[in-house]
Amino acid sequence: MKKIKHIGFFILLLGFFLPLKAQDYSISQLPFNTDKYDEFAPVYFRGDLVFCSNRKNSIFLTFLDEREDLPLYDLYRVEEGRNEWGKPEVFDKAFKSNFNVGPASFNSTGSEIYFTRNININKKIGNSIDRHNNLGIYFSKFSRYRGGWSQPTPFKYNSPDYSVAHPSLSEDGQSLYFVSDMEGGYGGTDIYVCKLEGSNWGQPQNLGPQINTEENEFFPFIHSSGRLYFSSDGHEGLGRLDIFYSEKINGEWHKPIGMDPPVNSRYNDFGLIIDAFQKSGLYSSDRSRMSDDIYSFAPLYPMFENINKMQENDHCYVFYEEGAQSLDSTTFEYQWVFSDGTKINGEEVEHCFESEGDYTIELNVIDEITGDVYFNQATYQLTIENIEQVYINAPDTVMVGQEVKFDGRQTNLKDFEIARYYWDFGDGRKTGGIEATHIYTAPGSYIVQLGVVSKPDRQGNSEKQGVYKNIVVIGQGKDRRRSD
Repeated sequence: MKKIKHIGFFILLLGFFLPLKAQDYSISQLPFNTDKYDEFAPVYFRGDLVFCSNRKNSIFLTFLDEREDLPLYDLYRVEEGRNEWGKPEVFDKAFKSNFNVGPASFNSTGSEIYFTRNININKKIGNSIDRHNNLGIYFSKFSRYRGGWSQPTPFKYNSPDYSVAHPSLSEDGQSLYFVSDMEGGYGGTDIYVCKLEGSNWGQPQNLGPQINTEENEFFPFIHSSGRLYFSSDGHEGLGRLDIFYSEKINGEWHKPIGMDPPVNSRYNDFGLIIDAFQKSGLYSSDRSRMSDDIYSFAPLYPMFENINKMQENDHCYVFYEEGAQSLDSTTFEYQWVFSDGTKINGEEVEHCFESEGDYTIELNVIDEITGDVYFNQATYQLTIENIEQVYINAPDTVMVGQEVKFDGRQTNLKDFEIARYYWDFGDGRKTGGIEATHIYTAPGSYIVQLGVVSKPDRQGNSEKQGVYKNIVVIGQGKDRRRSD
């Protein structure tokens, strides 16, 4: 059983190389990061940002973590302005100690804080880095009447035998997600959740093997939509810690999906938070190879205006021969022979071709008795082309929780060399690539869009084309009735 030693336990040396996808996000290193010290695990707080750092602070006495010869971790607050960030300051002296503090999570109003801290704060300073001084979660409430934060209260499931850390409180305040290496887990550290039962937290529930692996899962963040973001070195990713997300479908967590690069990289990527629309956010990474830093990310999806509904390619035709004589009173009949191997008897027939291409069609008169060709009435050449448009290859109807495959390979655009594909699944999720997979978590009718951008010309200009298609998502049980 692996133990969580201190706040900086997430630096793992398990990296490997995998080919990267085309980048669908822009990232930016925030200006208040330092070169020597760590900044990580940001959380939103009343329009500002609170994060962990081991930077030196001249206001308070700084105690050193002797294993790294760096100051211990504290919570810092930084104001986000319209065009620039303010100067980080210690979040609140009520949480300042000679022990590691953070990461943290706040309730929706910012009046409650849940944070990580070493459990035994009564030891002497020299023992503050004791390897057996596990981590626990503490919470505090802010009162304007009292003029500050209350004395931190320990989480009822803290233990000297294992660590409990990285709290993330749901928006409704009814669920607390966290990480622990308590006995009975699937790996080194697992993600658990406690449900609020009245005024007390219920028993910790392991999120199960779909989320937790034989390795380590860290830094859960539960979004207001119910989507869970977390970091793991056990799920297949790009290397070391990667950021994944999952959602509950019919009471079960679906297979985690890794964030696209450049959010994920071959370095440690962790501690992600994202806005209400799940488009842009912040996360931590050690890709600078000097320290942990906080990065912002935003989607690079272009706007596709005036896109049309996708038309289905119809390769079905009715064939008949003008002026053909009736053969009803004879032993002969007409037979149409298509170069795709199909033969159909009749004066007028219908045939559907599977795909575009050049086809040869023959009309023969055959002997009904022997089946031999009496003579060839006519021979035609037919060229079938797909409609010139962006094309979405996907089913029209799917089930909630079903992994749906989307493919843009049948796109047919002349004099248009495609550089990028952009998918919008109609439920707030987007991605890039010629193919994609997606899981719908609620029944309903969704408009799926696929846009493509051409390679730039010599002047650097690109063209855009796009289409949309309706997909119906059917639920199960009560959900099925809701979608009718």
